[in-house]
Amino acid sequence: MNRSASTGQSASKTYKRTFHWAMLTYGVLLVVSVFLIVHGPSSAWLHIALAVVPIIPIFFALRAYLHFFHCIDELQKRIQLEALALSFGVTCGVTLGYGLLEYAGFPALSWIWVASLMMVLWDIGVHVASRRYQ
Repeated sequence: MNRSASTGQSASKTYKRTFHWAMLTYGVLLVVSVFLIVHGPSSAWLHIALAVVPIIPIFFALRAYLHFFHCIDELQKRIQLEALALSFGVTCGVTLGYGLLEYAGFPALSWIWVASLMMVLWDIGVHVASRRYQ
């Protein structure tokens, strides 16, 4: 195995570990913050702070991804770019389409689902692009 592949695998392990810890922390903070918003004091400022606290681990996940992206080889960067392009394009189409359907009487959806959709489509895009280069 060459040095570049070894560095990429090491970056991948570090990224996955950091990303999973960030997502676990996000999940715990989300549950705690929602619980405190619903059952805690009714201070508007406290509710605002509690609502945004779960975003903090997302920045750690982003930092881990950017480090991972910096360490991978050109083929892996191309796979990530294709996956992100697929995710962006499909998410735009789905959200714009559903936004128009809301005018036809469909129920309004929360914006929180946009990020979830993008992440799922990004993961699918990585698998599709990876298969293309095998």
